Amino acid sequence: MKMRNLAVLLGLGASLPATAPGPAPAEPARTGTASVSGKVSFEGTVPAPDNVPVATDAFCQALHPRGIERQALEVRGGGLAHVLVYVKSGLGAVYPAPTEPAVIDQQGCLYVPPVVVVQAGQPLKIRNSDKTFHNVHTWSTVNAPFNIAQPRQGMEATRTFDKPEILFPVRCDIHPWMRAAIAVIPHPFHAVTGPDGTFAIEGLPAGEYEIEAVHEKLKAISGKVTVRDGEAAELNLSFKG
Repeated sequence: MKMRNLAVLLGLGASLPATAPGPAPAEPARTGTASVSGKVSFEGTVPAPDNVPVATDAFCQALHPRGIERQALEVRGGGLAHVLVYVKSGLGAVYPAPTEPAVIDQQGCLYVPPVVVVQAGQPLKIRNSDKTFHNVHTWSTVNAPFNIAQPRQGMEATRTFDKPEILFPVRCDIHPWMRAAIAVIPHPFHAVTGPDGTFAIEGLPAGEYEIEAVHEKLKAISGKVTVRDGEAAELNLSFKG
């Protein structure tokens, strides 16, 4: 049988169809010389703080004999603390995770810091600096949650989160007043506001970005900013109570 007839029987034409193109490769990661800074404010009535007793643990009670004052919104001079501020859109590049771990500590029967940001794939070091039994229970929904015990001072554990997830809670089941939040971001352009509500995001490439501010107790807000190489842009955002 001639090769041409064999090709017809097999359903092949004179030439094979072209292979479908695969997905376009991601743009290589770029950093730059631009920055965005500003202040996140809160306008409205600030809720009164709760006073939480710590009588369940002698070590914690000695540190906090009058209990722990827990403030849902920490506002100073109109500025709101512990707000995640990050680039929500406009990058379009893939950024390798840093190998240097972020750290969350159990110190003074509190989580320090109360808001931790890691890049997807970056190690998170979990440390117990207290002379008492703690545990760390994450309530993530996109990433697999975990619950680890650290009964001795100086214990450390390392975990990673592979998928972006914005502000999921962390709790200590032994000490219910101990609360924190973790954010997993796919790039390094993020910040957490300080006690006065200020933030700074540095090393941005030139471009137009949507910047989002997220607080556990409030609806997220965002704004847009355009930056050029070497430019320090300002963006102020305000939550309404």
